[in-house]
Amino acid sequence: MRLPVVWWCFAFFLLSTVTLAVVQNFSVPILKELHGVSLEVASLTLTAYMLLGAVGMLVGGFVAARFPALSDRVVASCMCAAAVLMALCASGLFGHVGTLWVLAATGFAVGVGGPSRDLMIKKATPKGATGRVYGLVYSGLDVGFALSPLLFGWFMDKGWYSATLLGAATVMLFSVVAALGVGRRTESSA
Repeated sequence: MRLPVVWWCFAFFLLSTVTLAVVQNFSVPILKELHGVSLEVASLTLTAYMLLGAVGMLVGGFVAARFPALSDRVVASCMCAAAVLMALCASGLFGHVGTLWVLAATGFAVGVGGPSRDLMIKKATPKGATGRVYGLVYSGLDVGFALSPLLFGWFMDKGWYSATLLGAATVMLFSVVAALGVGRRTESSA
């Protein structure tokens, strides 16, 4: 717990999960309100996000195997792409049909980064401390899922639907900073 890199890993999980929680908890009502789509279409979009996330994980496994030394940069690139896609969803630039596809593609971008994310954490973990580090780092998931509705639920209550997506994209960009911070601290301790 005294190693800064472990806290950078924790921060990465917390921040990236805040965004995931926004998509899982609020994308259906956001899509309904912003674009007037039916509950079924909005739910299908969330399903597509999750399925493309799984496909992205599969692709990401090959990416992680090909570029294991660049895991932090792969994660940062994927999270940056996901943040841009989510911001595009907030803009409404692509209309309701395009926004649905762009949100689904966001799941793919996040998924591709998944295997490299796990490699990044593994590289940052000191020998003999795997269980303790993983326990602490992965608790960032729970904290992120707990904090996200507190902030973004308030946004939703105010009717700030685009701001909810834009806020989630901004938090995703902070997770990019955290991933790059993990990489820098892992390299300096090696």
